[in-house]
Amino acid sequence: MAASSGWKPLEAYWPAGDFLRDSERLIPEIEQSYVDAHPGNSKPSPGDVTSWRQSVYWLASLLDRLDLDQVWMFVEYRVDPAMDPIDVVLAGRHPEGGLSFGVIELKQWSHIDHPQPDIVAGLCAACRRAGPGTLCQSCSVGKVFVPAYRKHKKHPAVQVHDNMTALKTHHNMFDDRYVTLVGATYLHNLKDPESQWIRNVSPHPGIDTFTARSPAGLETFLKENFTKESGADAAEALLSRRRSTALLEPEIGSILNGYTQFSLVENQLTAVNSVLERVRNPRTPGAKKVFVISGRAGSGKSLVGLTLLGEALNAGYDASYVSGGVASRETFKRASNGRGKAFATLNSIADHRTADELDLILCDEAHRMTERPMRGSYSMRPGESSVSVVVDRAKVPVFFIDGDQRLFADEVWSPEELTREIQRLGAEVVPIRLERVLRAVGSSTYDTWVRHLLAGDQLPWKAAGHHDPEPFELYYADSAAVMESFLRGKEDAGERARMSAGICWKWEDQTGTEPEVTPEPGWARPWNAGDYHHTPGAPKRKYWATESGGFGQIGCVHTAQGLEYEWGGVILGPDLTWNGAGWAVHREHVLNKANKIRSDDELARAIRNAYGVLLSRSIRGTVLYSVDPATRTLFSELDVPRL
Repeated sequence: MAASSGWKPLEAYWPAGDFLRDSERLIPEIEQSYVDAHPGNSKPSPGDVTSWRQSVYWLASLLDRLDLDQVWMFVEYRVDPAMDPIDVVLAGRHPEGGLSFGVIELKQWSHIDHPQPDIVAGLCAACRRAGPGTLCQSCSVGKVFVPAYRKHKKHPAVQVHDNMTALKTHHNMFDDRYVTLVGATYLHNLKDPESQWIRNVSPHPGIDTFTARSPAGLETFLKENFTKESGADAAEALLSRRRSTALLEPEIGSILNGYTQFSLVENQLTAVNSVLERVRNPRTPGAKKVFVISGRAGSGKSLVGLTLLGEALNAGYDASYVSGGVASRETFKRASNGRGKAFATLNSIADHRTADELDLILCDEAHRMTERPMRGSYSMRPGESSVSVVVDRAKVPVFFIDGDQRLFADEVWSPEELTREIQRLGAEVVPIRLERVLRAVGSSTYDTWVRHLLAGDQLPWKAAGHHDPEPFELYYADSAAVMESFLRGKEDAGERARMSAGICWKWEDQTGTEPEVTPEPGWARPWNAGDYHHTPGAPKRKYWATESGGFGQIGCVHTAQGLEYEWGGVILGPDLTWNGAGWAVHREHVLNKANKIRSDDELARAIRNAYGVLLSRSIRGTVLYSVDPATRTLFSELDVPRL
């Protein structure tokens, strides 16, 4: 969900001990954070402020008493406008090692009753429609009646469960099985003996409810899940390891100028720090160091490259950004806010730069480079290899590569060939692997699913018994028209949507107007336009993925690779179909230069890689449509929801 105008995350956090000792100063800071986070500068209610002064203060004092004063407390935590504020998120270290987080729901209720069938206020819609006297199973365990409000409210454990789901949805560190996430609710004013029944009702097993009459239980819960060690690294993870829902292209100017909403994580940060250290100290004994940064689609290779370019330029170094992909390079150049001169073609580097003249060359999409730099669209220059140009002209050369995105016979640089060529040139390879996929809102589930799908070793979209939230949305459609209608709704709602396809239909028109893509009777759309046309409203080929007007045309791997959009529809053509036992590639339907690949096995690899590229362009959701009924049946059998 796109953030509302003026909305921003609510982040008010301190170690428990700091909050306890300085609450009179810090509570006004929470109030100001609340105002700053809400459109229209909405103020917190008096009840909210009272809760911070009493409930949150009480929790801080308990942590301090248990020698857990270095556990960090995030108050009213909220990172997305669709997310309900969480009373308190605790961040610290687990007794068995690793990061530990706790979602705590605090209530000031002093009396509660069982759900009242004769009072419909606050019950679910079905119970309200049925009228007084009816209570469904969900309401009977998931609701409580609060006399002070004269209505039903959610059982606090339901709120905790929803809040834990929200944390998993918006933060990728919970994909790690060594990170602990627990939840509990505490009703610290609930001393009434007749109200203690709530401890014995568990709408979500594993989420305990504690009251004023069971303080020992809460103390045990906290000691079992947190240690007295500093929780600073857990707090940092909560702040930085959020699933990205932002597109890269609008942020390029900010990245190059050193301020952006993107955060580097894990080996991304290692890569940036290692390369910058080498840029500052390039003249060390031994062979020239050449960085080879590898990673799957969406692992942040371009983000690392752009961050390095910005850091180098801002520090006064002479740096250039080249790429094996024209569309991505030109898109980044256009969005660079005055830094366009740093984006160059490999041919211009070869012609106009001498040995070690540049402090840094960043070569993105190295897997798309030809053996030697291209002169124009159809001929390679004689002499040195593409790799040699980068290695020779820079004091610090950096390559970004993904072997699974090599598509055509002239894309000769696999990771192995790249390494061999660097070593042949007498340089030392410094390998760095980006393991975590951050596109597709950081969904490791989707990345794994796509890899297994194309390998012929399919996995169900949702494993049996799997109830954890999946932030990425995946669907299939029985027709291209249904797919288009769904995606148009996303486009009309302000989210960037695109449709792409395998190149299985002739591509003769360059104006973006001739409906050449015909996957089903009665539905046809044009390919994206070329770079030299005069069709109003149709973006140039290199800007199809990012410029307004691209939705009405069908893109391909040439125009999508290296770029991204929020929603993607992928048309699997007759070149790749499922036969019940594996993928079948039909050479007669391959209408691009991949058909020049002589080996059937290599052709199959290239076609699967091409669809892998198209399937990995979206950051929010993907819709699949295949012209082949058996392939659509496969999607259904894999439990992909049908539109």
